Amino acid sequence: MVPQSRTPQGDSLTDVEDAPSSTLTFNEPLSWKAGKPIALNILLARLGTLSKQLASLGQEGVDRDSLAIPAKELAHVSLMQHRDEGVRALVACCLADMLRLHAPDAPYTANQLKDIFACFVKCLQGFEDPESKNHGHYLYLLESLSTVKSIVLISDIPESEEITLSLFTTFFDLANPDAGVRNIEYHMTDILTQLIEECNSLPSEVVDIIMAQFLRMAPAPVQINKKGGPARGEVDEKQTKLTSVVPPPAYNMAKSICNACVDKMARHICQYFSEVVLDAAPSRRLGSPEGEGEEDVKHHEPTHEDLHDLRKAHLLAKELWKACPQVLQNVIPQLEQELLADNGEIRKLACETIGEMALTGNLLSSAPATWKEWVKRANDKSPGVRAKWVQAAVRILKERTDNMAVQLVDLIALKLNDLDEQVRFTVCQAMRSLDYLTITTKLAADQSPFNLYNSSNSIAATNINRKVKTEGETKGWGKKILLTLAERVRDKKIHVRLEGMRCLARMWDMAYKDIADGNEVVFAQLGWIPSKILDTFYINDPEVNVLLDHVLHEILIPVNYPPIEKERYGAELDKAAGTKGKSKEVDSKEREREIMEGDKKRVRRLLVLVKGLDQKAKRALFAVPLRQISYAKVMEVFLKACEDNNSGVIEEGVDEAAVQTTLEKFSFWLSQKLPEPLKAKENLQKFAKLHDRRCYQLIRFCFNPDSDYRTVVKALKEIKKRIGETAQQGILDSLTPLLYRVSQLIYNKSHVAPIIEFSRSNELALGSTAHEVLKEMSSSSPAVFKANVKALSDLLQECSPTSGSPDRGAVDTLKACAGFAKSYPNDMPRERNLLQSLVSFALTGSPPAAAKHAVTILMYSASRKELYASDLVQSCIKDFKLGGKDFKFGEKHFLAKLACLGQLVLLAPEQCEDEAKTIRDFASNILQTSKPADEPKPTDEGEDEESNSAWAEEAELDDEIKAKLLALRVLVNLVRSHPNVNNTQDIATIKTLNKIVANGGELLQTKGTPASHRSRLRLAAAQHLLKLATPGHDDLISPVDFNRLAVVAQDRCPQVRQGFINKLKKYLANGRLSPRFYTIVFLMAYESNEGWREEVAIWIRGRANTLSKSATGHNVVEAVFARLMSLLIHHPDFGKQVKDLTDFSKYILFYLRTVANEENISLIYYIAQRAKQYRDKLSPDNSDNLYYLSELSQAVIRHYADHQKWAILTWPGKLRLPAALFAPMQDAKESQEISQKTFLPEGLDKKLGNLVRTSKHNAIPSTSSNAAVATTGRKRKNETGTASAAANPAPKSKKAKAESTSTRSKKSTTKKKTRKESTPPPPEKGRRRSGRHANKVTNYTVDTPSDDEEFEEEESDVDEEMADASSEQQSESEPEVRSRRASGRSRTSTGGGRRKSSVSIKAAESIPAEGESMDVDEPEPATEKEPEKAAAPVAPMAAATTATVAVRKRPTRAQAQVASKGKAPEKKQPVTSPRRSSRSKPKEQQEKIDWNSSELSDVPDE
Repeated sequence: MVPQSRTPQGDSLTDVEDAPSSTLTFNEPLSWKAGKPIALNILLARLGTLSKQLASLGQEGVDRDSLAIPAKELAHVSLMQHRDEGVRALVACCLADMLRLHAPDAPYTANQLKDIFACFVKCLQGFEDPESKNHGHYLYLLESLSTVKSIVLISDIPESEEITLSLFTTFFDLANPDAGVRNIEYHMTDILTQLIEECNSLPSEVVDIIMAQFLRMAPAPVQINKKGGPARGEVDEKQTKLTSVVPPPAYNMAKSICNACVDKMARHICQYFSEVVLDAAPSRRLGSPEGEGEEDVKHHEPTHEDLHDLRKAHLLAKELWKACPQVLQNVIPQLEQELLADNGEIRKLACETIGEMALTGNLLSSAPATWKEWVKRANDKSPGVRAKWVQAAVRILKERTDNMAVQLVDLIALKLNDLDEQVRFTVCQAMRSLDYLTITTKLAADQSPFNLYNSSNSIAATNINRKVKTEGETKGWGKKILLTLAERVRDKKIHVRLEGMRCLARMWDMAYKDIADGNEVVFAQLGWIPSKILDTFYINDPEVNVLLDHVLHEILIPVNYPPIEKERYGAELDKAAGTKGKSKEVDSKEREREIMEGDKKRVRRLLVLVKGLDQKAKRALFAVPLRQISYAKVMEVFLKACEDNNSGVIEEGVDEAAVQTTLEKFSFWLSQKLPEPLKAKENLQKFAKLHDRRCYQLIRFCFNPDSDYRTVVKALKEIKKRIGETAQQGILDSLTPLLYRVSQLIYNKSHVAPIIEFSRSNELALGSTAHEVLKEMSSSSPAVFKANVKALSDLLQECSPTSGSPDRGAVDTLKACAGFAKSYPNDMPRERNLLQSLVSFALTGSPPAAAKHAVTILMYSASRKELYASDLVQSCIKDFKLGGKDFKFGEKHFLAKLACLGQLVLLAPEQCEDEAKTIRDFASNILQTSKPADEPKPTDEGEDEESNSAWAEEAELDDEIKAKLLALRVLVNLVRSHPNVNNTQDIATIKTLNKIVANGGELLQTKGTPASHRSRLRLAAAQHLLKLATPGHDDLISPVDFNRLAVVAQDRCPQVRQGFINKLKKYLANGRLSPRFYTIVFLMAYESNEGWREEVAIWIRGRANTLSKSATGHNVVEAVFARLMSLLIHHPDFGKQVKDLTDFSKYILFYLRTVANEENISLIYYIAQRAKQYRDKLSPDNSDNLYYLSELSQAVIRHYADHQKWAILTWPGKLRLPAALFAPMQDAKESQEISQKTFLPEGLDKKLGNLVRTSKHNAIPSTSSNAAVATTGRKRKNETGTASAAANPAPKSKKAKAESTSTRSKKSTTKKKTRKESTPPPPEKGRRRSGRHANKVTNYTVDTPSDDEEFEEEESDVDEEMADASSEQQSESEPEVRSRRASGRSRTSTGGGRRKSSVSIKAAESIPAEGESMDVDEPEPATEKEPEKAAAPVAPMAAATTATVAVRKRPTRAQAQVASKGKAPEKKQPVTSPRRSSRSKPKEQQEKIDWNSSELSDVPDE
């Protein structure tokens, strides 16, 4: 609504204009002669009278002649410039009325008008004083100018730019909130709008003033200072102080002016931008444009000042777009051209500007070409431009939900995989700004437009991702953003990992409340995030581990969650009235209740986190407390050394050298677990020099199992505060991750009671998870149970079979108590009711595992365990008749008693000794018994043994197979009860297990065991053999039995393979098996589950690294190669044809990519050579197989070394091969014939070279920075038989034929039995034959030697029994071994075979099997160096005892024909010999320190 104008006396101007009077009656003089001025009071009275009369006159019919004299006198300079403010104000009002009454023709000249408007401007400046007595006159003047529109007369004044500028300056200054003027913006805006509409052009200064008002709302530029924090940039001089969100009046005025004068302002603004952009152009700065060419112009980039002005112009454009987008109709095309500029900074600025403009309005419809060009900047050549683009795109995605935002979702997903780290980092950083609602409703929701959008016709499909074709690849982009963001936690750049991990963790933190409340939708959307984060545990890079520590303890499970408030008790309570006596007790109870509530909230968050993890992530999380134990031990020694060091002042009686050595060793060990080890070590030594004994004690509080959670948190806070006060921030940077690792944060004694409560109540469906955590806690940190073991015992009594309310979760509770009883038997309660409950569990517990754990607790903690053991044995066997012939499967408590016996024979062998024979016979009879015919029994008719029916889950097993599995355990535990004694019964048990493995799980003579039972029995027998293969019983497993056992790694049932390999990994990592068992894991080369195969490959590499640094494990994994060759030549699938040898080369390649490096490749090659100097001891008549594989291994190793650009050097030492597998040559003649003969068929070498070069796994694969590891779907070996192929001879006729033709393939010609495949079969060329063909011919000389020695350095005088098998020929000179060169071989690899991966081989650490102690903190190996060429000497001869690696030319075809003359007609086979590459010289590797969570194998001795 337009406000009414009023006269200086207060009357309405509209009312005055309607008055009938039309003649001015005022006739008093207003001018005076020089020296005789009119008195001020008289002058004011006259001017007041005149002003009132003029205001009363209307424009229509006024007598202008009566106005002539006053009009002339008012225009006199003496009045307009009078020194009195009141006079000037009245004169201005009168002049305004004169202009109104004479409109449209003013009665003044141009010069007079110039003075009049100058007077108006000066008077209007009086608004700055809101208390002025002339305020009414100023307001009348302002209203008159606005209403009458007399301001347009300025356009008729020559050189009016000064007045115009003064008017704009005054009005915008008056609009400043600090001026105190209110409610005049409308009139000032109206006046300025009239002036702009009337003027043909505006001074550039005026345009600057208007534009400056928009900058009032723009935030000041933010720059980054050297410390990484925000620092304010320079604020434009024309800006006033930044105000609040409410826009200032000047901004509203400028906005209204632009919206009212769109056309003119658009022209002026376009000119303004054109000048700024033109000034930033390179050509404007060239001194002589005519003498400069285009190339010279290109080399002149915008200066800093040009870019500063350009940034200000773009800032203005963004504000104008928000206020009045219509005025930018001519500017937007200029911005579009800037998107195409050659200068990257200009493109970046334009990209940022248009991106912010797209947050509001509809740029897609108003400027479609500009929008399209902006979207294309997603693929700009400059990373900085792409980073700016994606930053804006994420903001658009957050703020908008229309088609503009939907069009960008696929591009954002693609930018997460950008090749440049800056772009990936920016995306992760921008994603952190997304709110919870945006994440759950836009990105993660199935029916969100961002997931339904089909990008097949988008710019992403046409310009960036042309290969996208299928619908699945063109939809679901919102979810793809989250999944691709999850891959950034494994990015090769640490700062990208940091942002990606924090962003993901923040998302889960926001979703935690909904996930905990059971929101399945949110859990499906974001519940997988912790698993992805914890998967980085296996990367095993110090920087990633530190990052994971911070994310785990600050976001996922915050240390201060829920916030621990400061103590509100003590002195404050005493000040309040009535705080003594009972009120203090009430406060104490309230405090205790709050503490318990806080512990419960924290445990709930931990259980929710664990519940959502996959198995791999759970193992990683459960390994954190294991790591805590190891670090706590090291930290204790380090603190003791710091105390003894005493800031360098060693006390008397203390060995100074020992103290310094200990401090150096352990600070070095700790620093190696952190990034920048040298800096970390320096910080730790600074900490030692501080010698803060209070800090030492606080750190001990952190890892003391008796410290509750509040004590740990307060200790951490005080440590940080005390060290922070020392102004040595670097100490905290290194110490904080170590504090997280040593502190009792996850497994704390304060957490036990809430976990037990959750296991009882199953609140939020967390009961099973609570049982699982209890079980893990008991095995890794039993000490935390000390304060809560009574609660556990009470829980056992509540759920005992005699209580009437048995609980299946009792098994986990029993296991937790069993773990505690093993570690602290004296602290376990011995209450009568508890012991009775345990006896009840032992005899009637269900499932049988409950009986096992109950017996364990009794045998470790009961004071009269011998009595309990005797009673239990008698109770178990009293109902079993001698021989066990009359028992029935499914009999009540039968399985519990069997499990009880199995544990008793192990833990109480003396009490079971009298009944040992009865127990053994009973268990053996169970294995030979099946269900009666009238009982239901699973059938396998028509079943495919490779389908899921070949395996039954635990809940699907019937009593028969359960009983047989328990019977096997009884027999095995009988053997384990006397580890160093091998009697006849023990040998019989081993034979039984071998028989089960050999027969594929079949024990019945009727061959009627169901397939699901056979799978379970095969797995159980194989695992029991591993359990028995300890130093005491290892010699009972012969090489032939070992080969049968190894083939279980290629079982037709995937669950059998996985269970066997996982158990094997666990025992190998714990050092329970001899090194020969490492050979089995290399049969994983043909595993169909590629993800698991690569996981095992990483585990092998981790073990190899650990063993290489162990004092006792030097060359262990390299020496295994000889055993691997022996295993392969006795593999049921081994053949001598090209196809067979090519297939077996993949085993060797798998071994090389997991074990080989530049340092040990020469040793591996040496071992491959040495194998050709022996005979196969297991099958001497088939020793040719060994020579075939020896040459095959040498060829693959050469090609692999060439591909990696490694040099194969002569191995200086001598190693002897295991005497149990390799026998010496019969004589020197045989040795010479073998060495001169080439066994490999022609054409194979070239195929091997192509195989090595084209293999996807020449190095250990790891998750790519741009995508998850892609699986190739490689089919595992086609198995058609059972594991007994190695033991089942073929028909005699075929065997005789095979033995008579030793140089031919011994493959059986028996047709293979066809089967249905549960999955589509792979192509024939990618498929392995059966590992268990029943008719496979394999000849063994069954010999179980007393010694099966591993490789070791050969001494000058060795014992005769283990002497080198080739020592008989040491006096003979080894004949020259001719080599051949692969024809047509081309070295196409220029990168040295290095795998270009986003994650370096830091992931080569053990991936633990279930229950395995995991190495979790392995540093990264040294970065590969550029290869350098090194000359390799040529050695034509090789002695029998020392292998010489040589590079030779292949003999010509004529030479080969001459050499073959006189020989018996047979297939020509070129000879091969070792050679070494001259591509590179050995590179250095960074030494890595490893630790094992169960025992500190690499911790320096104190």
